[in-house]
Amino acid sequence: MQVLQVVWDGGGNAPMQLGIARALVAGGNEVRILASSSLRERVEATGSAFVPFQRAPDISMSSKETDSVRDWGARTPLGSTARFRDRLIFGPALDFALDVLDELQRHPADVVAFDYLLLGAAVGAEKAGIPMAALIHNPYPLPTAGVPPFGLGLMPARGVPGRVRDGVLRVASKRLLGPGLDALNGARRQLELQPLDRYDAQLRRCDLLLVLTIPDLDFGSNADLPPNVRYVGPVLDSAEPHGSAGADWQTTDGRPFVVVSLGTTYQRQDGLASRVARALGELPVRALLTTGPAVDPDEIVPPVNVDVRRFVPHVEVMPHADLVVCHGGLGTVHAALAHGVPLICIPHGRDQGDNAARVVEAGAGLRVSRIASAGRIRSALQRALADESLRPAARRLELAIRHLDGTAGAVQELETLGGVRA
Repeated sequence: MQVLQVVWDGGGNAPMQLGIARALVAGGNEVRILASSSLRERVEATGSAFVPFQRAPDISMSSKETDSVRDWGARTPLGSTARFRDRLIFGPALDFALDVLDELQRHPADVVAFDYLLLGAAVGAEKAGIPMAALIHNPYPLPTAGVPPFGLGLMPARGVPGRVRDGVLRVASKRLLGPGLDALNGARRQLELQPLDRYDAQLRRCDLLLVLTIPDLDFGSNADLPPNVRYVGPVLDSAEPHGSAGADWQTTDGRPFVVVSLGTTYQRQDGLASRVARALGELPVRALLTTGPAVDPDEIVPPVNVDVRRFVPHVEVMPHADLVVCHGGLGTVHAALAHGVPLICIPHGRDQGDNAARVVEAGAGLRVSRIASAGRIRSALQRALADESLRPAARRLELAIRHLDGTAGAVQELETLGGVRA
């Protein structure tokens, strides 16, 4: 099967999609990946052919210098959403569509699998008449009965007031994304495609919407979803590089081991990292704090019980962790829950609040404000370490993850779509 994937460097979205590419190649398929230039080495490491964007924006969110979306610079959540709308999802739709069409003309494909935020890729695939699958790297985001609007980090509605809240916010979301529909339809008209009447209609036209998480970790999994939606499960890419510099994370003196991971993209998290380190320094724990590429480890003055590193693979430390503190990125949430480890989520924006809400609703963790003081973070750490209900809930989700291999599920769905499987 010939596959064209379309991926941008938004942090945690890329490892999931590259894990699928690696498995497709291992299964004998030929994969070409149209992607941000910062992903070249990681794309080629999967055995796929790397193709750079020519017209579409070359975005890498690993640093503020290469992040042209700059959602972290907005003053409000609505402003952050508007930046994603104009600079990634809808605004450059024509550029993404033309890049896809150019690549399909050079190398025809049986299937186009694209990051669901890149709606222009779907426009290009539709114009070319190629079967297409959207890879959804967060909970199911489209409007769903009984589920709060996506992007606000809300818990499920309770009673009439909650349903009224959700109804009002759905109207507000539609108005906020409305200008994006104009840009999307502009791209469709340029390619002689009929305009759409809803901002979410382009995704609904896809052959498949592959949700890369477990139903147990999503509010809408029991709802009446469209027939093209599949929960295939988390993609836990086993090909992660190793880099612990010989540290023995199993060594213990009876103190709980806390792992802190605040993301691989820049979201002004340096101040939070320092407050978390101070909070850990006041507790009888041992901790590892990874900064990722967005924060310089030298900017954090750690207490003696906190080891600060730029990067340590999740696969090395999660089996030994008693608690994970994270920004709520779905990759880190999955990595912790895959080992039955409870979480404290400190969302910064994007899908992180929604992920945190689902962790809390599942009983597997707590949520803390990103502006919380070191004292409040310390209190949350104490509560989480003492709460005997969190670990069993996390272990229930661990079992669900074990029974739903997202990599194998996504490959099977794509091969069926491409006509490889009967």
